[in-house]
Amino acid sequence: MQKSLILILVIGLCFASNYITNGDFEQTQTIGWTQSTYGTASITRGTAYDPDPDYEIYLYKATGTTGHATLYQTVDIPTTHIDFKVTAKLWAWDNYSGAWAGAAVVVGYLNASNQLLGNTKICMFSNDCPWTNTPTSHIMQVYDSLWHDYSFNIHDELANLPGVEASEVAKIRVTLVDSVVHC
Repeated sequence: MQKSLILILVIGLCFASNYITNGDFEQTQTIGWTQSTYGTASITRGTAYDPDPDYEIYLYKATGTTGHATLYQTVDIPTTHIDFKVTAKLWAWDNYSGAWAGAAVVVGYLNASNQLLGNTKICMFSNDCPWTNTPTSHIMQVYDSLWHDYSFNIHDELANLPGVEASEVAKIRVTLVDSVVHC
């Protein structure tokens, strides 16, 4: 059986001035977020994914078919000199040759026209996953399925993306993604 899942708790998924709407998911995920699922993927909001009493979001895709679950939000930013923080538990696994699974929190950097310039992926992925470091993509790979805090300054992180000009970044798109590709 091929499996991939992402389990996300967003504690102040935010920037310095809390630009993200409903970043703690205390309201339904339809508030501030756009969601998409394909195949047998699902997105569920609940309080049982972490020992604390507040809400978390769970994205899940299983079975031997291709599919994905994504939840995203795009926000205007006045400067790249802001901090990003997320607490997440990620897991991705597959056992089919040629198939791959990936779970990620993706911070996308967009210009004023919503054109994607590059991204940072905090992610776990299986063998054969095509996610790699490039001049416009920085991979921050996760190696266990424990809850972790991840944070970075957007301007500092852009130094890892030589193909992205910081002065062109006008928006950030935060995407939670769980994906399985079965070849």
